[in-house]
Amino acid sequence: MPRLAVKWIYTLEADYEWPSGLDFGAGCAFEDESGRRWLELRPGGAIRVKKDYAWDGCSPKWAAWDILFGTPDGVPHADTRKPKTYHASLVHDALYQFLDAGLPLTRQQCDRIFLRILAEHQFAPRRIYFVAVRLLGGLYHGGVMKPLRRSHRTGRKVAL
Repeated sequence: MPRLAVKWIYTLEADYEWPSGLDFGAGCAFEDESGRRWLELRPGGAIRVKKDYAWDGCSPKWAAWDILFGTPDGVPHADTRKPKTYHASLVHDALYQFLDAGLPLTRQQCDRIFLRILAEHQFAPRRIYFVAVRLLGGLYHGGVMKPLRRSHRTGRKVAL
């Protein structure tokens, strides 16, 4: 039977760069086990997620009978025409993916970045989403729910 659904909801069409204002020194990059680079922390503080990165938006989400249930990604932003949580969930997912691979940020810093991007995109319930990610992110990333995580890539830190 042919597969008629995709594993991930979003796929990045071009590199996305967000100016974090943080100091990453000389910078670093993160790649998956095949050597494909997905994330760069650039000198000057930019966080760059590479083209073709795929993710589910805000989690959790699940499908039943071809209907998607779970955390809404918000209305489209007037400027980007993407859901208001699109870029925040993109950067947050990429950062979380590499937390165990030497990412020079804590989980709390990653969650704060999520909140900052939600605020920049004027997502009204951003504080609710932030509290949810603070409370549940630890369970999802490194705790009780880690075996259930649908991570499609593991990774390692490399020179920029």
